[in-house]
Amino acid sequence: MKHPRLDPARFFGEVGGEPVALFRLRHASGMEVAVCNLGAKVLQILVPDRDGVRGDVALGYDSLAALQAGAPSMGAFIGRVAGRIAQARYTLDGTAYTLGANAGPHSIHGGPNGSRHRVFSAHQDAPDALTLRLRFEPSVDRHPGIVDLTLSYRLTDGPTLVVEHEAVAVCPASPASPASFAPHIFFNLDGPGERLIDEHRLQVFADRLLAADADNVATGERMLLDGHALDLRQPRRLCDLPDIDHAYELAGPPDGGLRRVAQAHSPASGRTLDVWTTEPVMQVYTAGALGTGATPDIGKDGVLHRPRAGLCLEPQQYPNAVNCPSFPLMRVAVGQPYRARTEYRFGTRD
Repeated sequence: MKHPRLDPARFFGEVGGEPVALFRLRHASGMEVAVCNLGAKVLQILVPDRDGVRGDVALGYDSLAALQAGAPSMGAFIGRVAGRIAQARYTLDGTAYTLGANAGPHSIHGGPNGSRHRVFSAHQDAPDALTLRLRFEPSVDRHPGIVDLTLSYRLTDGPTLVVEHEAVAVCPASPASPASFAPHIFFNLDGPGERLIDEHRLQVFADRLLAADADNVATGERMLLDGHALDLRQPRRLCDLPDIDHAYELAGPPDGGLRRVAQAHSPASGRTLDVWTTEPVMQVYTAGALGTGATPDIGKDGVLHRPRAGLCLEPQQYPNAVNCPSFPLMRVAVGQPYRARTEYRFGTRD
């Protein structure tokens, strides 16, 4: 499998007057991860297959120009509110908020000025760790409150990519802020351009599926998985399923403890990916819309991104919770930070 070594020089530049760079994380296990601080985007993950051969398991781009022209969510860390907000508006504590619409009449993934479009400050703490920071303000994304986000990517034994964040309100006089952050890495356990994810097996340890309307906006209803076409409680081949872009309410302790919520496996490469998280919900996306725009979406090494070329497993808070009283709403206020941890643990099996 080819995996071009991303050239940091091709990412040096500025976006909105802020410096953009590529950072490489390396671990003694041989795992490597490349991250760009524009959108905190994970653009490459190198891990071994069943034969011990390292290969790339993340879709991404190999230059700043390609990244800016490509799919905005690819590899990004999404915020301040992941998912769709109905009609790009909500009322909280008696105050109405109108957001920027960027998905028809709705707001998606933080709106037009969400974190996927913004430059994080970055500091490489060690060869296997990177810390990124970003401030969210009402003047930028129209949500209430000023919130500072600290995001950490770390590599550990396994090999494992650990994603941790802490969101803290910084102004006591500001109203509490809704918040939901999500890693949006596009995985392909056989490698970008090698084959689609159709033969991947996926299992999700979930209690229920969250209902959505025709625009894929969460309605506040929960659906039982028994008899549902998207029941993934047992491993299923993705080619046997329709395109998926749905939120699953995850099984596990209600106290936000770290637990395993999903496993993906490719029989071709033998690679496995286990997802562990403290979050209550996970969006599963099989990238049915990838590469369907008016212009081609060109990834690393000239790979043409196509529908179902990648799989996204996105732990987060409840989608559209600001408009769904039946869903818990995460709110960040002074003295009430929002912390979460997600681990992507790679392995192999026959």
